[in-house]
Amino acid sequence: MSTKGDHRAVFLGTDGGATMSKVGGVWEDGTTISTRLLQYPTNSAGGPDAVVQGWVEAGSLYLQQNDLNWDDVEGAGLSIPGPFVRYGVWGHSANLPASFGGFDVHSAFKAALAARAGRFVPLTTGNDGNLGGVGEAIRVRGDSKEGVLMLAPGSGLGCAYVGRDGF
Repeated sequence: MSTKGDHRAVFLGTDGGATMSKVGGVWEDGTTISTRLLQYPTNSAGGPDAVVQGWVEAGSLYLQQNDLNWDDVEGAGLSIPGPFVRYGVWGHSANLPASFGGFDVHSAFKAALAARAGRFVPLTTGNDGNLGGVGEAIRVRGDSKEGVLMLAPGSGLGCAYVGRDGF
């Protein structure tokens, strides 16, 4: 993506956990904006819509803390726990209330981002363990072709394996 005026493009990432969510960001070249993640209560007891609104509020706070604004955001990513019924739609997750089952989190978050930014913001959504494993494999193995196994215990247990072939 290209820069806008004097501002570099920003890509926000939200890790939606069962109890706490985290927001971070990278510049368009992949370097981190800050090594400090913003932690924000997920508020899953408030239901899916409350969680989505909390993620948008957390994104706004993260941008503000880093002297950025929504005009700088060129894309977003969302990692969430649990299985999917289909892309972006939660299946049953043992660490979330039953009201989350069947919720189209991708569409809801995409709409909330667009409302807050005042324009469409591209969004990619995936399982937190899978996305974390890919990120770890990229950072940890560098130029080598070794397999990477990641285990991420929290209120659930996320995991991923990236083989020597990258899959």
